[in-house]
Amino acid sequence: MIFHRLLTQETVIQLIDQIDREQHLLFYSYLTQRRDSAQFIGQFVNHQLTAVLAYTSELSFPAFSFYCANNQQVYFHELITFTRTTLQLDEHVICGTILCDRDLQLFQSYGLITGNPQRFLTMKHGDQAKLLEDNRAERIKEEEYSEAIDFIRKGGMRFFTRSEIKGCPFLGIKDGRDFVAVGGFHFYDRQLVEIGNIITKPEYRGRGLGKLLTSQLTWMGKQLSADVYLGVMKENQPAVHVYESLGFETTAELSIVDFTLSCHEFTSKS
Repeated sequence: MIFHRLLTQETVIQLIDQIDREQHLLFYSYLTQRRDSAQFIGQFVNHQLTAVLAYTSELSFPAFSFYCANNQQVYFHELITFTRTTLQLDEHVICGTILCDRDLQLFQSYGLITGNPQRFLTMKHGDQAKLLEDNRAERIKEEEYSEAIDFIRKGGMRFFTRSEIKGCPFLGIKDGRDFVAVGGFHFYDRQLVEIGNIITKPEYRGRGLGKLLTSQLTWMGKQLSADVYLGVMKENQPAVHVYESLGFETTAELSIVDFTLSCHEFTSKS
């Protein structure tokens, strides 16, 4: 028997201790940091939870996280159809998520992926001795929020919500009155510390500002949790090398994808 429903808060909380955080960091962030604003659609086969699609409307596009508890028991077409109907989303709307290789193949087998997947690394900080002692970046003040948000968005940051800068520490470096580099957190909580949104003005790149900001943010993150994470495109090797020089190590290699909710494969089971 197959059925779908929105998961209760109790079930969502139970999942926190059941998943591998480092391999499913995006889903973990939905469970812990976006739990109150996200919707979790579960598929049950013979009363066992087999897959979850978590959705948030906080970003500039429909954002999802997919978790598969049992790849051999997922009825994917049915899950996508129920999700589309429940959330009242058009089947051709462009959505976004981050997938492991196994789940990427599942999405591809149903014709959901649009464009080319981009390889993405999850990194975790290890060697504290590699961090810098430079603390010249200053915390962004409330009256500077709008200016900082404009700077981040002009830098092309897609995975950014206005609530991040209000709820997490952000650091900035200025030349005169203007920001030339800004860095902050996606999440700053004892359950999850994830650095994100490191933006440097193009003409100021190559001066070590991104490295300085990352180091200072890592120090801040360590005040809350021993585990500090960040994500970076694999093709951005200069950034990867900077993070490695600061003591970060890759824990997972994934793919950022755009996808639709229109299944082209109509077999019942993956």
